[in-house]
Amino acid sequence: MIYQDCMMVIPNNEEFSVPQLKELLRQLEKILGRKLSLAEWQRL
Repeated sequence: MIYQDCMMVIPNNEEFSVPQLKELLRQLEKILGRKLSLAEWQRL
């Protein structure tokens, strides 16, 4: 996934563990510079 100048590799796993998902969300929020809202998450 590429957002502006940031590239994020999203694993091909069909199932993520809770710690993996939390880390993915932390990285995404860091790239965005803000928290991801529940409404945004549900639209993904």
